[in-house]
This record gives sequence, structure tokens and C-alpha cells, in this order.
Amino acid sequence: MRKLVDLISDECKRNPGFSEKMDALLSDFSKRREPGKKSNKSKILETIPDIYAEWYARGEINFGLWLSEQSLPILHAVIRTHELDAKNRTGKWKEAKKLADFIVEKLRARLSRGNAFIRGESRDKGRSGSNNESSADEN
Repeated sequence: MRKLVDLISDECKRNPGFSEKMDALLSDFSKRREPGKKSNKSKILETIPDIYAEWYARGEINFGLWLSEQSLPILHAVIRTHELDAKNRTGKWKEAKKLADFIVEKLRARLSRGNAFIRGESRDKGRSGSNNESSADEN
């Protein structure tokens, strides 16, 4: 590779026309990507909705309808951000409805797993009352 660069450098020294063409080519190459410019990914990340807040605000059915109205990049970003697709099955999906159904299914599963740890009020009251009485007897 180094020999190629040396050869091009020698040709630029001998041939001013070739040198000008190389300068034009390299200056176009350096102008293609301007530093400091935000990419589309960062713009998408800024607009990702809070799916848990939307789920509770809209309910499951309306949440699914609302999701299917979102753009494909937003839906893919939601899946990546919340790590809903460990196997990356949805990476090539192009249907918003299919992606929305996938997100609803995964979110429903996550929320139902969390419900296993939530105690009902009546069960808590019964347990707290019996615990308080027994702790008062011991003191």
C-alpha cells in the first residue's frame, strides 16, 4: 500500500494536471462528511416515546393502534432501546402492524411478569396487621 502512495506522489510531482485531479478528488472526499453533524439515529433516539407511559395512558388495545401509526424507524428504535428482540428477528421486518403487534406482545409479557410480585391490598392489610400484633406482643 505504501508503494502505491509513493507512486501517486511521484506522479503528482511530475504531472501538474494529475496533481490537480488528485486534489479535486481528495477535497471532495473530505467534504462528504462534515464533523459535528448529527446523524439520523440520534434524531430518532430523541423522539422515541415512553412505551410504558403510553401503555398505561391508552390501554392495551389503543396502545396497539397508536403503535401501528408510528414510523418503521421509530418502531425499530423502540425494540432496540427496550431490548425486546434478543434474537433480532424483527430487524428486517417492514410492516408497522407486525412490529406493533410484536411490541405489544413483549410488553404484555413483561408487565404480567411484574404482576407476580405485586400483592393485593387485602392480603397486605391482613399480613401487616398480624405482623404488627405479634411484634407488639414480643416487646
